[in-house]
Amino acid sequence: MHVYSSSDNRTSALGAIAVGAVLLAIGANVAFQALGIGPAWLFSPPAVAASFGLLYHAMDTRAWRWAPLHRLGVIQVPVLAGVYDGQLISSYQQTTLPVRICIDQSWTKIAVRFDVLPPTSSTSYSITAALADVGHHHARLTYTYRNQTRPGVAEADMNDHDGTAEVVIDTRTGQLTGRYFNFRGRQGTLTLTRV
Repeated sequence: MHVYSSSDNRTSALGAIAVGAVLLAIGANVAFQALGIGPAWLFSPPAVAASFGLLYHAMDTRAWRWAPLHRLGVIQVPVLAGVYDGQLISSYQQTTLPVRICIDQSWTKIAVRFDVLPPTSSTSYSITAALADVGHHHARLTYTYRNQTRPGVAEADMNDHDGTAEVVIDTRTGQLTGRYFNFRGRQGTLTLTRV
């Protein structure tokens, strides 16, 4: 997975993590003093740093998906992770192909895999991505990708290439629509649904 930019500046969540880290460190120092383990000042900085690291990891991997954090506005990054199946309509001879998009996502990282089905003749992997909440339960994901073809399965004129895709996802219904273009001079539209 790679880092992605987001319209959520993450400031409020990082502030909440910092406050939580200080509170955990205070609790750890109280426990250390009760157990008679060394002077409290010795454990304060490491306890704050460790608490921040643990809370940040928890937020990055799991807590960012919690609905209450979204309702409170602490987290504004839309949750797009999942598998989407549908079709691609290419400008090349108006070809319609079945496709699948798999999105792996954490609070700070994302990976988009795009497969042309069946059998898988090529697979694209995201290189960079940007995610924006565009309102009304819709999110816009724009990413650049590197496509790798499968010799013997893909068409003879198909070769590895780079491209860009822009999709809009309805986070309530799982409907994904968008478009792509690649450096082979082809473009097309995408229509998929979360499975």
